Amino acid sequence: IRESLQVVRSRDPRIHRMPFLDAGHKLGAKKEGGGGGSDYHALGAMEVICSSMAKTLQTALRPPDWLRGNYMAVRYEDLVVEPIKTLRQVYSFVNLAVSPEMEKFALNMTSGPGYSSKPFVVSARNATQALSAWRTALSYQQIKQVEEYCHQPMALLGYERVGSPEEVKDLSRTLLKKPWL
Repeated sequence: IRESLQVVRSRDPRIHRMPFLDAGHKLGAKKEGGGGGSDYHALGAMEVICSSMAKTLQTALRPPDWLRGNYMAVRYEDLVVEPIKTLRQVYSFVNLAVSPEMEKFALNMTSGPGYSSKPFVVSARNATQALSAWRTALSYQQIKQVEEYCHQPMALLGYERVGSPEEVKDLSRTLLKKPWL
């Protein structure tokens, strides 16, 4: 809650607050066991982060002269699916050569023997499994809430919105397309 509150306190007062999708949710209601509205603060933090990301990506699409050619967007999914190619693109962008040790590290971090159902956990594991962890860990309602807050940066980065709970669970269907950047 503390970290979410720090983000929420940085909110631009012009940001429009989206309503909760769950009509039964009580804003600010205290939960049994001391949860105390942590989901409310997390949603506020998500709103701030996605709004900021949308502004950053819009700037990247129409960069001012000083930024043109000095900015590269990299999706996590691209790094996981093609770690060596993506790593080489990033290093080339900053005029560096990738060492064999760094390539080995990237492969280990994305294709290691471990497994984690938790997204964003940094460890040597099969990261392609982590790419879809949100599709099994989050409810359809939660996914729709994220899409409502984050639709602008998602579209710019090439993330498709889900149409049904069945579509979420169909892991054979990718929800990625070519990003605009």
